[in-house]
Amino acid sequence: MTSLTATGKPKRDIESLRAERRFRNVITLFLSGQLPDFSHQRHVQVANIFKYLPYGRELMHLGLQTMAYRHFVPDKYSAETTDYWWDRLDGTLPEPAAFEDVPGGAEGRGA
Repeated sequence: MTSLTATGKPKRDIESLRAERRFRNVITLFLSGQLPDFSHQRHVQVANIFKYLPYGRELMHLGLQTMAYRHFVPDKYSAETTDYWWDRLDGTLPEPAAFEDVPGGAEGRGA
């Protein structure tokens, strides 16, 4: 996402819009610190979703900070670690089925 609108906002491409629509429930739950079963695998899946979003890195930092504070482990969050691994993500979107255990699924339908 390199281009900006006339007002300075990032231009949304079709891939970012699709990813946001496809994983809206995951994004909402993660940013509110309520995404269940936040294992290493799920962490990577969420990060790969955020790779598609404008300001994805910043949103990933925000979500991880929120998760750490909501679970009473604020010292577990590390911006340096997040940045280190962010640059190594392959950007492969997970299958929505990977979030079947999440109430409402990946999109939030039926919640």
